[in-house]
Amino acid sequence: MGQVHHPNAPWYINAICTWALSIVIFCGRIRDLFWKRPQTRKGYADLSDQREDFYNRRMYRRIHDCYNRPIASAPGAWIDVMERVDIDGRAMSTQPDLMGGTRRCLNLGSYNYLGFAAADEYCTPRVLDSLAEWGVSTCSPRTEAGTSAIHRELEQLVAEYIGQEDAITFGMGFATNAASIPAIAGPGSLVLSDALNHTSIVAGVKASGAKVKVFRHNDMAHLEKLLRWHIAEGQPRTH
Repeated sequence: MGQVHHPNAPWYINAICTWALSIVIFCGRIRDLFWKRPQTRKGYADLSDQREDFYNRRMYRRIHDCYNRPIASAPGAWIDVMERVDIDGRAMSTQPDLMGGTRRCLNLGSYNYLGFAAADEYCTPRVLDSLAEWGVSTCSPRTEAGTSAIHRELEQLVAEYIGQEDAITFGMGFATNAASIPAIAGPGSLVLSDALNHTSIVAGVKASGAKVKVFRHNDMAHLEKLLRWHIAEGQPRTH
């Protein structure tokens, strides 16, 4: 697969965004001259550093009503967003009041990649049957009492599909990549990472202590070039 070219924003869009951000930061710094940050109690660590605290107070809270919108439906392709009162001119810490109505919206920001969170004529009945038979959780790690017969069945099917002796399956999440990569790779390893990999993968690779080289997004030719070069340079351990 060749290199994928992503369109860049016009220069004037970048200029306007940079200017607007600079104004917000400047006004926030001026306001902070007349505001004293509460002191942390002696013997306790700060909950956040000064830069994070500044961002939350002077930038995020000014527009926080644009985020964290509650919904009143399953997170499918279309969702019912609960309407709220505009908080313009009110205190930054004020939470928008619900108006009681909803608005039908196209969902463009969901982790429900495969649509299984919404009602599905094939998946939903089988999910309900599985919950009734196996429960919601084993309430135990896999290494202790958390492995069930259905786990082993899944792993045997995965191993058979990929042509290996066995396989290990575990739940998906940020910690999955951040915690499992250091167990696979370490100092002396070489990790070739896509330029647009998720933050969880980046965090896991950093924690592993491995040598990292980044290839252009979906550019297999660039990946092969880096792989050949670093194996030739003495990095045979690859993941």
